Amino acid sequence: MSPTRFPGPVRRTLFLAAAACTLAAAPVPRAPAPASALARTQPPHCGDAHSADFPIASRLSGGPGAYERGGAPAAWQLELRNGTETECRAVHPVAVLADSGRALQPGQIHLDFYDSGASRWRPVSFERTEEAENVGVLDGRAPDFPGFVVPAHGTVVVPLRLAFGGDAPEGAVTANVTAVQRRGADGAWVGESDDYAFAVGARRPGAGPSAAPSASPAEGDGRPGVLADTGDAQPLFGIGTAACALLVAGAALVAGARRLRR
Repeated sequence: MSPTRFPGPVRRTLFLAAAACTLAAAPVPRAPAPASALARTQPPHCGDAHSADFPIASRLSGGPGAYERGGAPAAWQLELRNGTETECRAVHPVAVLADSGRALQPGQIHLDFYDSGASRWRPVSFERTEEAENVGVLDGRAPDFPGFVVPAHGTVVVPLRLAFGGDAPEGAVTANVTAVQRRGADGAWVGESDDYAFAVGARRPGAGPSAAPSASPAEGDGRPGVLADTGDAQPLFGIGTAACALLVAGAALVAGARRLRR
């Protein structure tokens, strides 16, 4: 992690949490890889690792101002814009949702992102932090997902679709996305989006069933389809070591940022 971006307590939290996830994943012991091999498998740093400025500008747009509990998912998007001279690889956005009543639970959130490389929607699994925020890594719980590649001075648009369970609490919710570059079992914070504020309310009487699923954002009538199973009840160690490290890194980063802003 860049020492210019995180206070000491946050760095310690990241280390301990990542270590706990690594132990939970229980990998089979093997000989350590040579330093040269590790250098080949890790992507180059996104931007200047010692700069206080984020190399990725993130923006959320297109989402509605209100969601219905148990209703059909609504579409919005995440824009990742690289302001540097080199491409940024292995970028895994981390979504953070927090409600004003601090009652929203991971199992009540259903979020998918579209992986254009695999031509499929991928689910996002959430975990709840001590700050009552719900944090989920956009990795689809799949080891074959390498993250997003944002070209130099280029932009990547990630379609998203979001819905809430019928038992979700009503009230105001704020969402934002932190961009993290995966570097082995570690991660570097490379960007943070603006806040997307909306409300969750009761479903309208007589509302019809959720829309049928569509294969891609461009198909159908423009409305996103039924979300894939997010597997929110899956234990954290089932996500995999790398995704787990990203998840706890995102949680720690967000918690640290919230404390610094207060």
